[in-house]
Amino acid sequence: MSLQTDLRNLAIKDAKNGDWDQAVEHNLQILELTPENTNALNRLGIAYVQLGKTKDAKQAFTTVLELDKNNKIAAKHLEKLENNQACIAPSFSKSHFIEEPGKTKTVPLFRLAGKNVLDTVSVGKECQLIIKNRFISVEIDGKYIGALPEDLSFRLTKLINAGNTYDCLIRSCNPKNCDVFLKETFQSEKNVGTHSFPPSKMSLNPLSDLDEAVILEENIPVEIVETDTDTERTFEDRLDSDDDDLE
Repeated sequence: MSLQTDLRNLAIKDAKNGDWDQAVEHNLQILELTPENTNALNRLGIAYVQLGKTKDAKQAFTTVLELDKNNKIAAKHLEKLENNQACIAPSFSKSHFIEEPGKTKTVPLFRLAGKNVLDTVSVGKECQLIIKNRFISVEIDGKYIGALPEDLSFRLTKLINAGNTYDCLIRSCNPKNCDVFLKETFQSEKNVGTHSFPPSKMSLNPLSDLDEAVILEENIPVEIVETDTDTERTFEDRLDSDDDDLE
């Protein structure tokens, strides 16, 4: 493995751990080897943002655009900085999305909150599942984010009422889509032998831990929008639930 690859992996690890000073150092070391490395420059800019070094962050993103005028990542972050919008860091502490057949599932939320709320949601953030009459509400510190699909809400409501417990983490989020990672953390005696998420419905592609794409791309919000006129989305068509009905 090359020195540059080692440094890249360290820089990504630094970002996951929120060690932004080390992230700056490792990305600068990469740039000493390859001055036109736009990914390193973008990572450097993001690290500077989290350290409150706005001038340095702007310079990093500007350099990226000088090298690649169509770089959407740099353009997005630079626009937020130019508009003096506040920034939030991603939450990586619990972002190990490991699939376990029957016990985990990645789910798109429906009836999403407005853009002003979704823009403040960070990857890996822990959510609460609140049972309502017809669906389960997904909330962060009392703030509504979205709802689980009705068929899955119906299934999990029965399992939770019978004693099961679940963790819920933000897998990805932007103003138009939000996915959560659900994991069964305890199965009650009443539910022994019942899959929370039947294997036939599981994704064939296991999720890996967050990587560079998550650090750089739109899954990580970089601003808090003060006002927005977006309306909440309504429930979309229910998913096929033949295999999800409780026995």
